[in-house]
Amino acid sequence: MRKTLFGLWYLPVFTVLTVLAACVCLVASIFSKDLARRLTSQTWASIVLAPARIKVLVPGGRGSLPARGSGGFIIYANHRSLLDIPVVTRATRLSISWVAKAALGRIPFFGWGLKRVHMLVDRGGSVEAARQMLGEASRRLQNGEIMAIFPEGTRNKTPEPILPFKKGAFILAKHTGVPLVPVAILHSGELWPSGSLVPKPGTVKVAVGEPISPKAGESLSKLAQNAEEALRNLYLGLEKEEA
Repeated sequence: MRKTLFGLWYLPVFTVLTVLAACVCLVASIFSKDLARRLTSQTWASIVLAPARIKVLVPGGRGSLPARGSGGFIIYANHRSLLDIPVVTRATRLSISWVAKAALGRIPFFGWGLKRVHMLVDRGGSVEAARQMLGEASRRLQNGEIMAIFPEGTRNKTPEPILPFKKGAFILAKHTGVPLVPVAILHSGELWPSGSLVPKPGTVKVAVGEPISPKAGESLSKLAQNAEEALRNLYLGLEKEEA
């Protein structure tokens, strides 16, 4: 009964405020896409998390994040829940360009805002489309943007800490030379699991790892392996702290 009552007010509030945030994003993007990201990233995170009474804790702090103005980099995180995007945004306190599925761009208002200021990828696209995407993402990173991606490619519904990684983020890192920053998320899947309409109140813990810079002569598979191990260790470290 409590869950039903919560859903009756949370879903309408979440929907209306998300549409409003998307409209602000669309208008702001006319003047500056960076402004649109800054205005809506933290705002939308609050829309999702605050009404649901979800707290985000970063026990180890944010000191591992590259300094502001030091250039673009790629955040990569594990993925278990719809909460993960606002959680990463809140935990890092950064203006982030998300790499997301192209299908999300078809959602009225919300998707239109995504399409304007973020990076939508058609996984079934042609080789030429993939090259264009790589070129656009490279330009954004070289212009100092911070991009974020879930390299598992889908939400993890298994007991495993993380799923095997797709290679996209690491191809991009090798192509541009920018660092990769691992971000581990714990408890988001418990608070808003796949198939549930509304989240539960609680605390999500986040760990930010040391940047991993691509090395000259390093293979793509070795870079991806190192990145996967770093994120796995961060995740297991969060679990160990609670044991």
